[in-house]
Formats: sequence, structure tokens, C-alpha cells
Amino acid sequence: MKTLTYAARKRFTMYFGLIESLVALSILIAGIICRNTANILQDSDTFSAFIGISAGMLGAGLGIFWRTRSLLHDDKRLKASEVRDMDERNQYIAGQSARLAFWTTMVLTYITAFFALFFSTALYFFLCFQILVMLVIYLVFARIIGRVFC
Repeated sequence: MKTLTYAARKRFTMYFGLIESLVALSILIAGIICRNTANILQDSDTFSAFIGISAGMLGAGLGIFWRTRSLLHDDKRLKASEVRDMDERNQYIAGQSARLAFWTTMVLTYITAFFALFFSTALYFFLCFQILVMLVIYLVFARIIGRVFC
């Protein structure tokens, strides 16, 4: 199995950030056009949330792009970043943190679904569906990673 070099993976991350920002910009422009011409998104709260999420995605994508671009142009920082990211202890800690965060999110979503049942059955069913989707995605990735790396 051929693996990418650390610099190539960082370059991929940089371009992914650029693509994310371009998609967010497209969504932002489409939202503004739809509000002004097609009378879609007329509710001010929906439009504000739509614009806020798109602007946040735009900023995040550009931040990833510029930060990674500056890292790729500085060999000393790139090497230090590679050592930090490839350290087995750091990878283990990151894996354990991700696992704990996932299961904590599952439990909190379950508790929220229970309390949502008192207020809105639609929200309850949505949160239950969300729990099932997260669990299925977790099991699929666990199976894929288990086959590839074990």
C-alpha cells in the first residue's frame, strides 16, 4: 500500500480548506440570490443562520488554507509538525480523546432526546435518528479500519 508523504498530506489538507471555502462562498452567494430574487429564505432567523454558517465555513476553510500554506513554506516548522503528528504517544492520546468524545456525544444526545420527548416528538425522533446514524457511521468506519490495519 502506497502512502503519502507528510508534506503531500498537508498539501491535500491545504487544498481541502480552499475547496471548503469556495463551496461556502458559493452557498453564501446562492443564499443571498435566493433571498433577493426567488423569495426563498424570507424568514430573517433562517437567513441569518444560513449566512452565519456559510461565513463560518468560509473563514474556517481560508484559515486552514493559509495556515497550512505557511507551514509548507517553512521547512523547520514542517519537520517539527511532522514529528509532533507522527509521535505514537500523541496519536494514542488523540485516538482515546476522540473515542471518549464520541461516546460522550452519544450519551448527551440520548439524554437530550429523552427530555425532548416532553416538548416535541419531532425533535425526539430526529435525535433518535441522529443517534442511529452516528452509531452506523462508527461501526462502518470501525469495520473498514479494522480490515485495513489489522
